[in-house]
Amino acid sequence: MVVKGVVRADDARACIDAGAAAIVVSNHGGRQLDGAVATARALPEVVEAAAGRVDVYVDGGLRSGADILRALALGARAVMIGRPILWGLACGGRQGVESVLADLDAQLREAAALAGAATLDQITPDLIFGSRAH
Repeated sequence: MVVKGVVRADDARACIDAGAAAIVVSNHGGRQLDGAVATARALPEVVEAAAGRVDVYVDGGLRSGADILRALALGARAVMIGRPILWGLACGGRQGVESVLADLDAQLREAAALAGAATLDQITPDLIFGSRAH
């Protein structure tokens, strides 16, 4: 079971304790509820609460390769891309979807290279927050 819609640490822990195999940080409904927590703000707290016990994915508001890079840097194991895929499908059918996916892949590769990450495992929180050396 994968639980979607988790934006708080206590809810993440409760889902894991109840047997969730993975968690999706998502604020769907946020379009209807003004001021809903942004997934980028909720993601680090949920990842910390999961403590490596389950994968944490993120959904909502991801539109570019740079968005994907930030989500991965904040601890997401993977991202869910919905709206851009639907736009591609509506505009170009299968070719439109393939084009969107190719564009996102190219954008992610470029953003990672610009951030100094040659591989996905080199995408770490310091790319967002900088070094935290004390």
